Amino acid sequence: MLKNRQELDMEIKSLKESEKEHLLNVLIKTHWDLEKTSRLLKISLNRLKSKIKEYDIRRPDPQGS
Repeated sequence: MLKNRQELDMEIKSLKESEKEHLLNVLIKTHWDLEKTSRLLKISLNRLKSKIKEYDIRRPDPQGS
């Protein structure tokens, strides 16, 4: 059965949402090593920090509280 346009739009993430998700996944995989993350993403460390701030991404509390 074909989905209507509204259902399709709900399934498709915006570019910003996709970028934020990808950035967070790489941060997790690198254990929040910002230098390594910036190298893997091929962006400057300053740009990475800017993106983290822009998307309000926060490092999880290591104690899980």
